[in-house]
Amino acid sequence: MRPPLILAALLLSSAALASPSRFVDYLYVEANEGGSSGGHTAIRFGDETYHFQHERPGLLHLRRDDSQDFRYRYGVLENRTMHLSRVAVSDATYARLRWQFSERYLRERKLFAHRDALRDDRVLLELLLARRHGDTRGTIRLRGAGFFFPEDGRSPPSDVVLALRDRIERTYGRDVIQRRAEEVRRALAQLTPVATGPANVDIPADGYPHFPEPFSARYLDLLTQLGALKALDHALQLRTDSRWPPADADLVLDDGERRILGAFADRLADDLPRLLRSDRPDWGFALLIGMARLEALRESERTGRLVLLDAFPPDAEIVRSPVRRHRDALLGLGAEARDELVRVRAELRGGEAIGEARFAELESAGNRVLELEAAIAQERDLRVSSGPLLPSRDAPWPDPIVSEVTDDDLARGLAQARATEGRFADQLQRRNGYDLITRNCVTEIFRTVEGAGVDLGGPIDTQPSLDFIPFVAAHDVDGRWDVVERATQWSYRRSRLDDIYRREGRLRAWLRECNVLTSTIYRGNDDDSFFLLFTDDVVAPRPLFGAVNVVAGLGAGAVGLALLPLDRGHLLESGVRGALFSLPELAFVNLRKGSFDYVPRSFLLPRAGAHDAGGEGTTVIEGRP
Repeated sequence: MRPPLILAALLLSSAALASPSRFVDYLYVEANEGGSSGGHTAIRFGDETYHFQHERPGLLHLRRDDSQDFRYRYGVLENRTMHLSRVAVSDATYARLRWQFSERYLRERKLFAHRDALRDDRVLLELLLARRHGDTRGTIRLRGAGFFFPEDGRSPPSDVVLALRDRIERTYGRDVIQRRAEEVRRALAQLTPVATGPANVDIPADGYPHFPEPFSARYLDLLTQLGALKALDHALQLRTDSRWPPADADLVLDDGERRILGAFADRLADDLPRLLRSDRPDWGFALLIGMARLEALRESERTGRLVLLDAFPPDAEIVRSPVRRHRDALLGLGAEARDELVRVRAELRGGEAIGEARFAELESAGNRVLELEAAIAQERDLRVSSGPLLPSRDAPWPDPIVSEVTDDDLARGLAQARATEGRFADQLQRRNGYDLITRNCVTEIFRTVEGAGVDLGGPIDTQPSLDFIPFVAAHDVDGRWDVVERATQWSYRRSRLDDIYRREGRLRAWLRECNVLTSTIYRGNDDDSFFLLFTDDVVAPRPLFGAVNVVAGLGAGAVGLALLPLDRGHLLESGVRGALFSLPELAFVNLRKGSFDYVPRSFLLPRAGAHDAGGEGTTVIEGRP
């Protein structure tokens, strides 16, 4: 080999040797009172963290969270210290492991979605059969219909929808809406729930599952198409309670924003007519949302203020009376939401055109701001929903169409739906049923790793052993896998304590922060049980502190018993739980650590990257090349 080629080969070899390894992080999360009082485990691939959660009724479900969101929820809000074991792996091993967890995550999402679809089949067939016999008590709710239905019967036709209807009729003919509606009615009338043979709902042993389209999904798609065509044909006005009023002074649009949103509205008006000739089964829902957005966009252009649809889902979680209990948290969340809206609007101004994804980001950020501000200003309940918000407001549909099948066909279809639902539920229970010892958040991580067929240094056998216990499993991971670094990411309170100790005298600061009465870090959280002294950062005095907490919990319970008619048992329950979670402290074991309803996310900055075990409040215990 000539000298230049030898030099090039050496340089390439050196670069390959110097390139950073890929890392897989095994996380053990310490216990706190509540659903994970035995601890929790997860596995992290850069920005993605996978972990198994116990969900009712007795099922284990794999979740995939953003790694910073996972840290924020468990380490900050739930105030739980995390222990990280970092395993260096090859690119091939990293890819194989990540694929294995991703494939299982997507597979389980499909299974749980199909379980829900089978339930919807049964409920729908029960309703249709009842309607056939004259019982009108049940209702069907249509996604997206809540932006136009129920009609108020008094509003004039919408100029925006009238213009859209005229464009559609010029494109496809004056009677296109009536013809399309008749096609949909015929399809609904001919839709039959009785399959030609037994439905194949068996869960496959491996691979991504495929199931036939559920009867309820096809029925609701068709009925939603009929609703969309009715809203279009009657040029219905957008319901005033389905969008946020353009009253917020901070939502005033500048000329650039009005131009960009106007251009997006023009493209939307061009695209919507094509839905009437679309093959996608959910074109009715898309048409409803498109018409509602178009109405809001045109109003934004006209008023110069950003008008947004109410994008919270119908099943959003409701936080009751949050202002009374969590006012500071709401104010903090409101400030963060407003910062996010400012960021999205700044990006909006920087572009010449936006697509649906960018507009949905604006819609989602604006909804969070407006919901928080309304909850604070009106002292009302707060809706919360994880993930991006997509308008889907539903409404009851008063006139479901019963298929032109006999009563016997409907009865057979219902019997089959019930049998299929039960059979699938049994299979899902056998496959994903939670068991404290044999199938929990620890055992399923190890089984998924084993299923990837990779070598991390040594197998971990969870049966028969104590490796199903999170802290025991974490110890075995350190001993058997090729762990190159161990680190502790301290809980929020412990991290703040360390910072205070660096700035103040340790004894004085500890005396102030060791109890809930004078602590400047912890503020009483109604979701926590009653206690007086923190025991997570002390060892020798822990039994004494625990005894104080037991007595305090029992005392609070006694007072709560007297106040039972006034507070509906809140103090009684809090006191009893406080005493129970203090008992382990008598044996030097700490479970309860207190939690926080709000902490600024800036606490986690700078963001921990894919190859960084550190971050805010992290102590590296051991590291080796």
